[in-house]
Amino acid sequence: MAIMRKVWAISLPPKMEKEIALLAKREEKTKSELIRSALRLYTEQKRKGKSK
Repeated sequence: MAIMRKVWAISLPPKMEKEIALLAKREEKTKSELIRSALRLYTEQKRKGKSK
């Protein structure tokens, strides 16, 4: 069964894009996987009220 996904286009400052690319390479993940993981953590924290 295929996983349904939505594609987003976002803009990032060049420095942030480089940092994400390096981190993804270091962790052997795609940039998409890394960003999904970061967004998952962010939304979980928000949902639990741990961050402003």
